[in-house]
Amino acid sequence: MHNKMFKKITKIRCVIFILICSSTALINTVSAQDTTMSQDTDISETTADSLQTADKQKTDATIINFSEYQPGSGQYAVKMTITDDYLRIDDSMNAKGFILFDRQKKIIYSVSDDNQQIVQINNQPVAIPSPIELKLSEKKLPVKKDAPLIEGKSSEHHQFFVNEKLCYEMISVPGLMPDAVIAMQNFKQVLAGQQAETLRVIPADLQEGCDLSQNTFHPKRYLQKGFPVMEKGLAQDQKLPEGDKLSAADGISYSRLLINYTQEPVSESLFKLPDYETLPLN
Repeated sequence: MHNKMFKKITKIRCVIFILICSSTALINTVSAQDTTMSQDTDISETTADSLQTADKQKTDATIINFSEYQPGSGQYAVKMTITDDYLRIDDSMNAKGFILFDRQKKIIYSVSDDNQQIVQINNQPVAIPSPIELKLSEKKLPVKKDAPLIEGKSSEHHQFFVNEKLCYEMISVPGLMPDAVIAMQNFKQVLAGQQAETLRVIPADLQEGCDLSQNTFHPKRYLQKGFPVMEKGLAQDQKLPEGDKLSAADGISYSRLLINYTQEPVSESLFKLPDYETLPLN
């Protein structure tokens, strides 16, 4: 995945993408979330502890920092550390724990330091049909012709619909960090298999198309457009009139903004699970 001789990639700041798409509704939402987060920030206490006792073994990794927002939770920092074998996710809401995705075995581990437990999610297919019909459509919106390139690559702005309802918007860069995109896709696919199991006990009239598509039956759909630098999901009951400009207070169910990324060696201890009780979900 990585060259033997590693060079740090220049940090990509969100202001670049604000310049790219300042005329879109998406930017009106996420530009208010302008935060900075150093790539060296230790989000998880487990991370700090493991680094103190780490051995000298290193492995090449891509480190990606995001700012995320959810109603009720507010804005928080998310760090992804990706290697050939693992995807580790730390966030500032759950500082006493982390998520580890074994890319080879396709197993997700959710580690809680407070409870000293590990929830394990094994890979399984989505073996049930959708309880409601899902008609997918999408729309590609223009970006500025003079928008700067990112590592020589142009950005794209897409809207995604389910049953003619706008569910999700994303600005992505096709061809940027393709291995990271694959890791994120496979992570979402494993989650989809577990999500499908929970649908068996939920009545069809309580199901919603956007949620079913994104989280269970088409989890890789959005990431097929390239690496996401800005994305937002709409609340399930949100009706979006054409030209409407949403804010985080009136219809956003989720948003994520890329802050920066780099490539550098990291300690292999980051990908070792603590000796906690393991609870398989499936």
